[in-house]
Amino acid sequence: MKIGFIGFGQFALLRKKILDMTDGITFSGYYEPQKKINFDQDLAYFEDVSKLIDSSDALLISTPTKFAPIYTLEALKKNKNVFCEKPPSRTLAELSEIEKLLSKSNLNCVLAYGFNHRLHDSVIKIKELIDGNNLGKVLWMRGRYGKEVNDSYKTSWRCNKELNGGGILIDQGIHLLDLMNFLSGGFDFVQSVLSSNYLNIKGVEDNAFLNLMSKKDGLAASLHSTITQWRYLFSLEIFLEKGSIVLNGLRTSSGNYGDEILTIHPERGGKVNNSEDDLTFEYNENNSWKKEMSTFISACKEGIKYPYSGFDDAKTIMKLIDDVYENAIWMDR
Repeated sequence: MKIGFIGFGQFALLRKKILDMTDGITFSGYYEPQKKINFDQDLAYFEDVSKLIDSSDALLISTPTKFAPIYTLEALKKNKNVFCEKPPSRTLAELSEIEKLLSKSNLNCVLAYGFNHRLHDSVIKIKELIDGNNLGKVLWMRGRYGKEVNDSYKTSWRCNKELNGGGILIDQGIHLLDLMNFLSGGFDFVQSVLSSNYLNIKGVEDNAFLNLMSKKDGLAASLHSTITQWRYLFSLEIFLEKGSIVLNGLRTSSGNYGDEILTIHPERGGKVNNSEDDLTFEYNENNSWKKEMSTFISACKEGIKYPYSGFDDAKTIMKLIDDVYENAIWMDR
């Protein structure tokens, strides 16, 4: 199986490292839309993305958000397998041509999106606990995802609305939004306050405060995504009828978010593993990237649907992102 890279930055290098250890994988080369050639890699550089697509069985797309749906569509039109990093696009409308192609053609290729936080071992455990219903139904959630940035962040493509579609929410907070939507069963209402007080870049939020709700399930959630945390932080708290599930810290490739510790607190008759005692799990490895790649490769070889984040998930999360940006109250100077 021959894989090509469209975009060859940090995430592509990380995935290539995993694929280097995967049997039966070779690389066709890479294309870089920003024309930055990485001479340190022993890979062919393609100046024409169409030729790279033609030379590959599967494409891994990790580009600024503006280009993601464009290259995904081009690869799918040639019946190539695609793994695209998040965000899938800047808006839901940018996925419309992909949706038309998928609905009108008999493609036998795989389309996957890189919401790797779903595949952290702690999150898999949380999903099992919620689905098992030993703690009752979910009542509410609270999530926080924050980091510190250096001076170069402000001039990067991530703070360019034309390239990224927004700021920290679509850049990093989208992972937490996807997790909360996935674990809750879905939201049908969102209200937001967005701030550009720190970055002072119009339409690029440095803080996003979201209130979310599922009217059908009677579930509420709040989410805060920020670059002014001044330290790296990940926290997801889930409160149910018979207890709570709290995840603090996250094992990531950067190593900045601390120990990944899951605490389960049964009460009011709730039990986990037939016990009413608190349980604590610490996860020392981030296996999500390996799981994503191994599952994607298997799906391609077997001709089956990618079982994690597919096109429907991409549409769902981009509908929420649209609702956030279109209805936000902005705080700016």
